[in-house]
Amino acid sequence: MYDPRRDWSLSFSGCGFLGFYHIGVTNCLSERAPHLLRDARMFFGSSAGALHCVTFLCGMPLDKIMHVLMGLVCAARRRNIGIFHPSFRATSYIREHLNRHLPANVHTLISGRMCVSLTRVSDGESVLVSDFQSKDEVVDALVCSSFIPFYCGLMPPSFRGVRYVDGGITNNIPFFDSKTTITVSPFFGEYDICPKVKSTNFLHVELTKLSLRLCPENVYLLIRALFPPDLKVLGEICLRGYLDATRFLEENGICSGPRPGPSLSPEEWGFLVPPSEHTRPASPPRAAAWGTKMEGDELLDHLRVSILPWDESILETLPPRLTTALSEAVKSQERCMSKICNSLPVKILSFAMLPCTLPVESAVAVVQRLVTWLPDIPEDIRWLQWITLHTCSRVVTHLFPTRQTPGAGKQPAAFPGEHEGVSSLLAP
Repeated sequence: MYDPRRDWSLSFSGCGFLGFYHIGVTNCLSERAPHLLRDARMFFGSSAGALHCVTFLCGMPLDKIMHVLMGLVCAARRRNIGIFHPSFRATSYIREHLNRHLPANVHTLISGRMCVSLTRVSDGESVLVSDFQSKDEVVDALVCSSFIPFYCGLMPPSFRGVRYVDGGITNNIPFFDSKTTITVSPFFGEYDICPKVKSTNFLHVELTKLSLRLCPENVYLLIRALFPPDLKVLGEICLRGYLDATRFLEENGICSGPRPGPSLSPEEWGFLVPPSEHTRPASPPRAAAWGTKMEGDELLDHLRVSILPWDESILETLPPRLTTALSEAVKSQERCMSKICNSLPVKILSFAMLPCTLPVESAVAVVQRLVTWLPDIPEDIRWLQWITLHTCSRVVTHLFPTRQTPGAGKQPAAFPGEHEGVSSLLAP
């Protein structure tokens, strides 16, 4: 909830591959109400929301963010069986690109400005961390916050020696005070910035602080959060975030109505009107610009069908910079070889050969994972022994409250802090 008389914060929910929605929201706020981002007291994020907050606070360029996210989507969709293919490793991809693209002083840029939602494995408690001492700690925290058990792997990653998993499991929309926090989510629900559904169904379900409206649209979005759709569909979701943020600004009187963003020049704003109303088609610069705009219009086709009637005028406020960045990101991934591999004959042939190719590819992927895992095997085995003993102890204590298992509650010295906590972690 936004109250201009009080300090406010922003919270971005975890949403998997739907993180493109957050890009659209942030792009709209930075153009139409930059003070909401500049003067925000704190940023909160879980999973994809935490990744988005870090990239925004670091000032990462829009085209680079689009390229990295599109690359992850293509990696998930490259194989016939998608994310179930052994070669798909979301955690390794995220860690590699965070180390490559985040600045060396990222910990100084975000410390005290954002909280990352984590779920501690040992007791299943939600934890918020806001203080970081190095870039490696930032990367470790983000990897932990994005790690979905069994989906991303079996061994949970660690942050400062403590094992954590996806923060969305326990707290998907983190905040300290709901009355002063602007919540953002790509799911239909009770959030400040979210899609609106064409339905009179007011039934909601709340799961890990995630308020969801019971509607077919949310079922589709929940599936697509884990199983990415086509790149153009994700582009539409990004534009949907821009429109929903514009509606939020209008409803709160922050933005009087549909208008060009302050970052656009009058020439760029005229770029949204068909060339027949501005200049002759023979003009090469305008013709080239209009060609780029027509590519962006492809992303609006399905979006125009699903929006609410009062959102129609908001469609005209979409900045060319955003639609162009989306179009370029999609084009960069849809190369010639990609089109050939996605053609129907090649797909049929690849599915027919799957019984022969899958065992070989699986064997190669297993060997690669074992080689990567070798340095961590001793520590992981010790942790598995400890967590097994700890789980058995909790089960026995629950079934027989008066019975004490000697030594069951003790833990190896290699795992301090599993229950003691860390001084820089803030429990909500």
